[in-house]
Amino acid sequence: MAEFLIVFTVSLILIGGLVLALTWGRAPTWRPDRRKVLTLMQQLQAGEARRDEWEMFVGLPVLHDPELEAIRRQCVAIHEGDEHHPPAADGLAPYLYDRAARQRLEAVQVELEHLIASEPFFRRF
Repeated sequence: MAEFLIVFTVSLILIGGLVLALTWGRAPTWRPDRRKVLTLMQQLQAGEARRDEWEMFVGLPVLHDPELEAIRRQCVAIHEGDEHHPPAADGLAPYLYDRAARQRLEAVQVELEHLIASEPFFRRF
């Protein structure tokens, strides 16, 4: 009987902890803002970007910002190629892409800079 109570108590604690974690926990989300993406693109131009960060940006849709999603899709078109251009070639270390792809990404970066500059400004009082 004592063994049953021990097993029951440990199971109850584990299941209770799981229920609490699922109740108050939240799913991990990736919500980049425009300035973070601009920083990432600037790092890509300078040869300082990490491949995993760039591939996360290119690979995951940005659902919370339609304009940033349009920027991401342009980057995907450069990364994977489209009907007018082949896929971006790998660059020499430390660059992720070759010079031609970086020039095409620079045009997208300028568009993102204009998008950031045209954001509405507000201040909380």
